[in-house]
Amino acid sequence: MEERIVYLNGAFVPESQAKVSVLDSGFNAGDGVYDVTRTFAQKPFRLREHTERLFRSLQYTRIDCGMALDEMEKITLDVLDRNKPQLRANEDLALWQVVSRGVRSARGNRVAGGATVTVYSVIVNFPEFASFYVEGAPIVIPSTRRIPPECLESKAKITNKMNHNMASFEAKQMDPRAIPLMLDLDGNLSETSAHNFFLVVNGKLCTPSDRNVLGGITKEAVIGLAKQLGIEIVEGNFTPYDLYTAQEAFLASTSPSFVPVRTVNGAKIGQGAPGPITLRLIGAWNKMVGMDIVDQALSHLDKDERDRLLKLWQNKKAA
Repeated sequence: MEERIVYLNGAFVPESQAKVSVLDSGFNAGDGVYDVTRTFAQKPFRLREHTERLFRSLQYTRIDCGMALDEMEKITLDVLDRNKPQLRANEDLALWQVVSRGVRSARGNRVAGGATVTVYSVIVNFPEFASFYVEGAPIVIPSTRRIPPECLESKAKITNKMNHNMASFEAKQMDPRAIPLMLDLDGNLSETSAHNFFLVVNGKLCTPSDRNVLGGITKEAVIGLAKQLGIEIVEGNFTPYDLYTAQEAFLASTSPSFVPVRTVNGAKIGQGAPGPITLRLIGAWNKMVGMDIVDQALSHLDKDERDRLLKLWQNKKAA
């Protein structure tokens, strides 16, 4: 199979030839930032917004990537075009923009040159989350808390993900498919290792305030759709109690867009996932991106599992 093409420091190279020094500060210190968008029907979703967020992260961390925003966007589209011919039917790409501070001097910790800039693509891993649309995902609240903004700003996408990783390890010790939902230091719901969080309380769509969560591009799109549907939005502080007693809950992130929540720490949420407001929002999302994200994800499963889930999905939509 032909290799994917990667952009690295001014050149487009096969993935196997995209090499970074062991002295790179991103490799040995997690000293970098990144952003990720995906395609729908092989068309990028809100690439400008993702690239703008990348540049805000760069500004916050004092990293100069050596190019303007428009150039970064153009390179990302070029990477997409170079890799689209390898996609099979019903496949889409996640597009990664990753920038580290650069290569450290062999005589000390100072960076010797400019930033290391990479843009690459991976095929969206639909089997990882396809069943969650229909049956919901298990959520575990780990003991690991989200790093507070007093220590590291949550709004920046930093390449050092150990905080999220530790939360994920805890959750998966309880259930191999569980997703961790972290609390902040005050015990309020924050975010998962890769998603923003929503819950439905008394018909209102509630989400943690932006103080201690990443300002998600998908989150913003979901809020926009909810407003169009006349669903009231409430942003604030919410505790595990609010989640345990919620009518429904879901996660929002780049690749799956939506992840309905089935349980938290083993307790069922509402009447089961996905709930009616989640279903309305998924329907509105499908219209916005011009395709059915659930059908696409289920198409990548084995036939028996796909048929079983499709039947359940049709029943849920008809209920």
